[in-house]
Amino acid sequence: MFTIKVDEITEEGLDLEWEEDHPSIMAFLKNFSQIDFDLEEPLRTKARVWKAGQSVVIQATVQTVLQLHCVRCLKEFPYPLSSALNLTLLPSKKAPHEEEVELKEEEMESTFFEGGEIRLSEIACEQIFLDLPYQPLCDEACKGLCPVCGKDLNLSNCDCTPDELESGFSVLKKLRLN
Repeated sequence: MFTIKVDEITEEGLDLEWEEDHPSIMAFLKNFSQIDFDLEEPLRTKARVWKAGQSVVIQATVQTVLQLHCVRCLKEFPYPLSSALNLTLLPSKKAPHEEEVELKEEEMESTFFEGGEIRLSEIACEQIFLDLPYQPLCDEACKGLCPVCGKDLNLSNCDCTPDELESGFSVLKKLRLN
């Protein structure tokens, strides 16, 4: 995993590029959260890193291709991911110590580092999770699976009739309001 020492950041800043391979990314991500995707290509990151007083500012782009599962038809499909991030890192000794603090909008793009080292690969990996679609679709027009027979409606129609499709609300048809 790619890290940088804060002392190595020059006054002019640094332009960095690195690539993380599948095994190292997946090893990190399995400890991070439940993973319901796979990497089809390595994670490529280009970053500009500079100091602003005691803070470190990172502007980066993260690119890869993920393998996701469509929530409608359950087929696996490639999902190109290209994401930009702007992040300000503050030394942890400057972290507020109050119990509960309301953050201002500009503080929402800040986080903290400690120990004089910044794990840039971890920041790039977190960006993957931030840009995952909530409900991945292979296509906006995906018809999904028939709820009765399970046939993929993108390939062909099935012979199931709408009467066979019962929802939990079908009981309400029998309800009489007088």
